[in-house]
Amino acid sequence: MTMVELMFALSIFALLSVSLYQVLKSVRTSFTHSQNKLDILQATRIIMSGIRNELRNAIDKPQVFNDRLNIPVAADSTIQYYFDEENRRLYRGSKGAINDPDPSVSDLRQFLFDDGQILAFEYDSSYRDSNSFVESELALNSKVWFKVNMKILYSVKYDKLTEEEKVSITQDPDSDPRVKSFFMMITPRKVNWLLQATQ
Repeated sequence: MTMVELMFALSIFALLSVSLYQVLKSVRTSFTHSQNKLDILQATRIIMSGIRNELRNAIDKPQVFNDRLNIPVAADSTIQYYFDEENRRLYRGSKGAINDPDPSVSDLRQFLFDDGQILAFEYDSSYRDSNSFVESELALNSKVWFKVNMKILYSVKYDKLTEEEKVSITQDPDSDPRVKSFFMMITPRKVNWLLQATQ
């Protein structure tokens, strides 16, 4: 075997090794993104499903006090959601009646998201009083009365971003294609303050 043949064989081996490494790296990156998406989607579904069930079974109109969403599910039981905008963490807890004092943040349960993964958690009551309900019901024939919206950094974990990416995403999340919005419109299931006029 001549030196030229040896160099040629080594070159072919190096080329195949680099190609194989690139393929494996691409497969691993794709797997990581898919796993991240699945983890984030499952956590989002759990949160949204819980909020949906609690809102639809509320015995009275949900109230917002001190930036906390209070959902009265019984006369002596209220579910509370709190979103820490600075650290972008979502908490859930419970207390007695809706007018009882709020529990401290340390007593609330933190949802299983990486720090910063939730970019926004917003809720809006479409019908804030009976007059607006009647007007919109007549105009739109709609019973939707609550909207919950979450903006999530999707497909990548927040702690894996560079500092420049973190600043860019937090300042303008809508400009980044990795940020997705998950929202739902809620109609209450029970006959309560909203449906008594229509049933």
